Amino acid sequence: MQDDKSISVWIDLENVYYGLKKYHISPDHPDPRHNLFLRLREHYGRSRIRMMEAYADFEQLGNDLSMNQIQKKHVHLHQVHGNGRGEEERKNAADIQLCLDAMDILHTVPEVDTFVIVSADQDMIPLMDRLWSRGKRVELFCLQDESLSKKAQLDAFCDRFYNLFDFLNIPQFQNLSRMDRLLQGALVQIYEWYKDVNNAGKSYGSSWIRKDLMRKLNLTEEEAGDLFARLLQGNYLEPFEVTVNGNTYFGYHVNQSHPQVRKIIRIAGYQVG
Repeated sequence: MQDDKSISVWIDLENVYYGLKKYHISPDHPDPRHNLFLRLREHYGRSRIRMMEAYADFEQLGNDLSMNQIQKKHVHLHQVHGNGRGEEERKNAADIQLCLDAMDILHTVPEVDTFVIVSADQDMIPLMDRLWSRGKRVELFCLQDESLSKKAQLDAFCDRFYNLFDFLNIPQFQNLSRMDRLLQGALVQIYEWYKDVNNAGKSYGSSWIRKDLMRKLNLTEEEAGDLFARLLQGNYLEPFEVTVNGNTYFGYHVNQSHPQVRKIIRIAGYQVG
């Protein structure tokens, strides 16, 4: 391939971030096999990408993504202010700015003949259709799970369609049931509890685990109890105890000898011994 700088990459990062968050995966994953930005450069070739643009309300995302680390990967970041609400009620303004900027490049930089769009948002259909009708090659990356409407037929508006589960080397997460995702989320939560320096020397008791499952995973008391029972029955957790001032406290931590637990923790971005 010639070093023609003919490819532009457009990432609705806010959309992708929340899509991957359900599976406890960061777009800027520490493992290059699961890192969105590094995989895109590897796939298309660094010498052929003219620009890689990413859009999000980074203030809303907080510390979950490091703008500095993403910029070091030669990604141009666009801060787009949303409505300031939480995940369930947020209004994504990033896709609007992305579409405006892509149309500007369409008219001002004719050398760009391939537009790569990374987003599962159906609002991208008009943009893809317009680019395609102007003779541009359009390639789309999105998470193909239950959140993607079966009626959308996004692949009908592009030259090539990529499933991000396969592209990011996490195909095992694509068809997870709600309970499987909750189990995965619970394991990551319990693992991170012990990683917190404020919990050093402490044990995570069953009652506190269930309360945190209710709060962090938005579960009822009964659902949290059922999830905790499944964690025990599947040998995902093992007993853990500490002694402080002569008093023994019982709790549970994740069973790192369990192969599925190791896989989940590793793909969440943690080193597993």
